[in-house]
Amino acid sequence: MEINIGKFIFKEISPRRYVALVTPSELREAVEAVMMEESYFSSLTAIDFPKEGKIELNYIFWSVKHRAALILKVTVDRSNAVVPTIIDIVPGALGGELEAYDLMGVIFEGNNKLRRGFLASEDVVEKGIYPLRKDSGV
Repeated sequence: MEINIGKFIFKEISPRRYVALVTPSELREAVEAVMMEESYFSSLTAIDFPKEGKIELNYIFWSVKHRAALILKVTVDRSNAVVPTIIDIVPGALGGELEAYDLMGVIFEGNNKLRRGFLASEDVVEKGIYPLRKDSGV
């Protein structure tokens, strides 16, 4: 089963859970489309795949209209982990962006509130380590 929201196709991965793969350049458009579907932002997760050289970001929304979780999945290169911010569209995403930046090193372009030490300890920050990257040694 699928849910079509604008040009984005969400495929069912389990009951009431749907995923759409989007590029960083499509992210803001996809978030705006999802928010128009009576949806609420739930969380942002970042997953490190060092062997593949990528970081996966999952933007999780709950759609009242579809009575399902809608997940926007974005993959970025580990060596250039940059995506546009969504905090101007979804202010509640600030905490997730701060966490992904501080612990994984993902840069959210346009978010001028990014800072190290939000969650990472001072000694880790001083060493320039992103502690949730699997090869961080922490």
